[in-house]
Amino acid sequence: MGFDPEALLYRLSPLPAPTGWLIAFSGGLDSSVLLHAAAALRERLAGPLRAVHVHHGLQPEADQWAAHCRTVCARLEVPLEVLHLHLEIPAGESPEAAARAARYRAIAGVLRPGEMLLLAQHRDDQAETLLLQLLRGAGVAGLTGMPRCRRWASGWQARPLLDFSRAALRQWAETRGLDWIEDPSNADLRFDRNFLRHRVLPLLRERWPGADKALARSAALLGETRDLLDDCVAGALAGCRAGSGLSVAALRELAVPMRAEVVRAWLRDGGWPLPDQGRLQTIDRQLIESEAGTAPQVAWADVSLRRYRGCLYAVPNPLPAPPTGERVWPAPTPLDLGPGRGRLLALPAARGIPVHCWEAGRVRVRWGESGWRCRPPGRRGHRSARKLYQELGVPAWVRPHVPLIFVDERLVAVGGFSLCELPLARPGEICYRPAWREAVVWPPTGEEDDGIS
Repeated sequence: MGFDPEALLYRLSPLPAPTGWLIAFSGGLDSSVLLHAAAALRERLAGPLRAVHVHHGLQPEADQWAAHCRTVCARLEVPLEVLHLHLEIPAGESPEAAARAARYRAIAGVLRPGEMLLLAQHRDDQAETLLLQLLRGAGVAGLTGMPRCRRWASGWQARPLLDFSRAALRQWAETRGLDWIEDPSNADLRFDRNFLRHRVLPLLRERWPGADKALARSAALLGETRDLLDDCVAGALAGCRAGSGLSVAALRELAVPMRAEVVRAWLRDGGWPLPDQGRLQTIDRQLIESEAGTAPQVAWADVSLRRYRGCLYAVPNPLPAPPTGERVWPAPTPLDLGPGRGRLLALPAARGIPVHCWEAGRVRVRWGESGWRCRPPGRRGHRSARKLYQELGVPAWVRPHVPLIFVDERLVAVGGFSLCELPLARPGEICYRPAWREAVVWPPTGEEDDGIS
């Protein structure tokens, strides 16, 4: 299949309408073709066109490459932003993977709301990706290859060249007389992708001339299968949600493979790192199938999965140190408690802290208090901290982080979980009920932490 700007426009037209277009421009062959073709179409594209170049600093020629990209974009009258990275390669991680992750993080930081990031991967890249994933033992999700279009960061990400071979792009570039950068690292056979590109795929093409097209077609078909599976998983996940957690009883009703998919989808929705296959099996054995009465947890990366009262919860690993000390809550407006500690909201309520207490500067927030007791409104007798937390279903790991709200020396609210003895409100006076939101140790949704009325 030959390439030209009209073929590019045909593949851009069905995409969601963006607020603008951002081309990831390395200066290599593929992104040079994409940039020049898009520039030729700019009058027919909705929204402005611009480019971004990431300066990794990994190659001696990196400054020259950035200068080349500036020259090309200036000639095409396409605004260019150059991002400079200072890479630190984590122990055990490949430089290639670390550079790729850092590159995407940097680009995500400059993507404008609703903007479409255009990437220049082509059909040969898709074939290489599929083979790499097969060799890594990937499942359906991994074997779908690189998606054509998806929501990403504050906008979108698309790969409009996946139908075209590297040879077709090179032919168009040579016909147009384009100049591009040849990255010497692309010939380094120590990298798995390069080994496949230069050693394995040529042999496959020699025996099966249509190998690239067939592999890309398989990836597309697996993508359709994945879409169907995602729909099934979304329905199962909806049936397993229990506030901010997952119901263990509901998970047990599912087949084991579906349990794993539901757990992965739930973690993905929460922005947590995903477990590998071995940890998924451990989660199933220790957190789902094990008997109640234990308090198991499974940790990986920076997340820990815990079970409490028949539900699974995801929390940071390790947990942050419990806060201490005291804060003044000066007005019935949102109070930011600090990184990871969440916010306190003051919700208008028939029963709550009278506004005159705020006006007099008497409302305080404390942590680290011990031995306190609370008598919830309408209840007989006081409850100890331990008893009240048990009644309210507050997990043990959350309790040291719960903000305690005082008026003078009187405990009036336990986070957003319960009111205690309240000061008397004046006739017609507005009252406010505290609610605790967005703490990393306890991120409930909806109204589940809005206290006892």
